[in-house]
Amino acid sequence: MGQYWTDERGAALPLAVITLVLLSSLILGLSVMSATEPTIAANQLRTAQARALAEAGLEMALWALTRPGAPGGLSDPLPAAVPPPYDGSRLIEVAAGDATLGGFRLAVITGAAKNERDVLSVGWAPTDDAADTRPKAHQRIAATLWRLPVPAQSAPCALCVRGDLELGDDVTVDARADRQCGGKWGAWSSGLARVAPSAKVWGADGNDVPNEAGDYVQVQPADSALEWMFTDADLLALKRLARARGSYYRGSVLFDTSRPAPEGLVFVDTATGAPVSGDTPAAELARVELRGGAFRGWLIVAGSLEISGDARVRGLAYAQDGFVYRGATAGGIEGQVVAAGVRGAATSLSRAGGGSAITFDCAAATGGDGTVPGGWMLKAGSYRELSDP
Repeated sequence: MGQYWTDERGAALPLAVITLVLLSSLILGLSVMSATEPTIAANQLRTAQARALAEAGLEMALWALTRPGAPGGLSDPLPAAVPPPYDGSRLIEVAAGDATLGGFRLAVITGAAKNERDVLSVGWAPTDDAADTRPKAHQRIAATLWRLPVPAQSAPCALCVRGDLELGDDVTVDARADRQCGGKWGAWSSGLARVAPSAKVWGADGNDVPNEAGDYVQVQPADSALEWMFTDADLLALKRLARARGSYYRGSVLFDTSRPAPEGLVFVDTATGAPVSGDTPAAELARVELRGGAFRGWLIVAGSLEISGDARVRGLAYAQDGFVYRGATAGGIEGQVVAAGVRGAATSLSRAGGGSAITFDCAAATGGDGTVPGGWMLKAGSYRELSDP
């Protein structure tokens, strides 16, 4: 028979040695980690600081665009050669007390549209000086700054119609008094303008005689209206702003004294929410009627707009297709009316009783009588962090 060994004396020593080796490896690994952890934490801190500094550059660009007349402001339109520091030529240092935290380089250029500015901001912590041997971090942020396009500042008219225009008896359109947005024609149309014998249109032609060549124009190039019509990108941004403030609607909407339109920016979209084009079915277009009551702001309609009765409007009435006004005494529009005629609908105005149907008012048309924000803002979806090229 074989012999079995059952004596276990001496086994403790190798087990103890193996355990000590394992513990030593673990302690060594923890020691290495503890040695590198401060470096990792410092790198993360510098990266966070660099990102915050880059965002400070965006804020500075917003400040400069919003205050073009202030020292250090940016003029509108941008000059051909953007002045420093907005050309990225030097580091703008940021300090807290006596300690310099870092800085940023900032470049501002004209964007894809005239109301857009593309901004690249590169934050550096603690500096971008190559001669400085301290560890450094940088973050690149690109964004587009955008502001509401204002038809009153670019359109040459109080009543602007892309299509045919009909002015009925007793209708008056007056653009004589307010020239803060430049002199305006009373009415402009790309199609024929039919003016009733008792209708009166006054432009800023320097006299009080209505219906002269300087008061309204017709059969103008339709494409010239593209300079002051909202683009699809503009309308999408306006739609988002209206959604954010709870003044976004779809389809057919009636506003009256019992259901007044909210002040400020109001956007009434198509039934499907799709952009309006020449091929949009008539059943999908927005149809809005403002029947009495008062409204201050911008009323943007992705379709046709009708204002009737004694409704009073101070601001901008903008219809992507046709516009109809059937006013009465005490009612009227102070500001501007734009009918873009995307689907070829005509525009007509009629009135019962005295008073002006439309009186051009630059301040009301530009800012909705103080209810519509007009400054520069971050364009939705444009903010992005960039890696190095």
